Amino acid sequence: MTYRYRLQDLFALVQPKADAAKTLVADYRRVQHGLLSVGLKIHCLDNGQQFRRLIEGLGGAAEILEINRYRDDRASMCLVLPPVGSASSAIHLIECIERFTGSRLFANRQIQLQLCSPGRLSSWASALLGISFYLGSDTLRRYTQADLRTTFSSDYTHARGMRLVLYDAEGDFDRDFVWWNQQGLCEPELPFQNGRTDLLIGSGSRLDIQNINLVATLLVHLEYNGYWRALGEQFKVEMESLLERHILKGLLTAPWVRESSAQIGDDDRFFAALQELVAYAYGESIRVKQRRGLWFGTWRDIPARSPNGILEEMHSLLSKYRRLLETRSPLVAQGGQPA
Repeated sequence: MTYRYRLQDLFALVQPKADAAKTLVADYRRVQHGLLSVGLKIHCLDNGQQFRRLIEGLGGAAEILEINRYRDDRASMCLVLPPVGSASSAIHLIECIERFTGSRLFANRQIQLQLCSPGRLSSWASALLGISFYLGSDTLRRYTQADLRTTFSSDYTHARGMRLVLYDAEGDFDRDFVWWNQQGLCEPELPFQNGRTDLLIGSGSRLDIQNINLVATLLVHLEYNGYWRALGEQFKVEMESLLERHILKGLLTAPWVRESSAQIGDDDRFFAALQELVAYAYGESIRVKQRRGLWFGTWRDIPARSPNGILEEMHSLLSKYRRLLETRSPLVAQGGQPA
């Protein structure tokens, strides 16, 4: 993630119009319950005029935007936000920017969010992350391959393919966030040099940020021997069981993230798996919004086939693990560290 400004500069700029910035100044590096830190990228599909004052206040386009070659292929700009310690801080940061710009960033189809989590997950874990995000969201989405195309999709040096989940360790990497290790000791920095796993949320919500942060934490702690390793293994088993019950476990073998060993046709194989997931989720949805067609600007609700389908199960599973992290978190009175 490449940026040439401090988060304190952003706070100073937005604080006069956003009271929440005062809380962020005090807590933005605080880690909650051993969850991972959160980075964000904002891809703007319109002309980006709402961000003009913000960009100028931080140093101008040359310093803030033009140093980044990476963005959604349809976007006029990509604003990289420095990482913060928690999903709640990330949400408050976006809300502060919304207040400053006077423009909605959540649930805005012209704004595509990307969440960046430290730690490079395996292909299997990346599949679990992508599927969990999709099924756990409060908005069901249909995709075209254009929705997943970035300026690095086919770049020879930084090829990422057309994916929901991306490996991206280019630019700056902030390790100075607390890591809860397997022994329950608090280490002052993350155990990764520069590895990161990103997820293209698209038109996102607060719940999306919370869910991705939760699942990424469980899977990263599982693969990097963190404090929540056992809980991550339990989540993996339950998630695989959920997919098996719905005859979807085969989706985990699709290339959800582009690896160095990528083969010709992997983009299409991933997209076919994503489309299968989308079709299944829509078929079992309780109430979802669906575009009526290109000629109509309205939306309609689809009646559910089953009130106890995969979406409800996924939401229940995520709620369960959110409670487990909170109830099993051995916090001490100060610092938010394991005992």
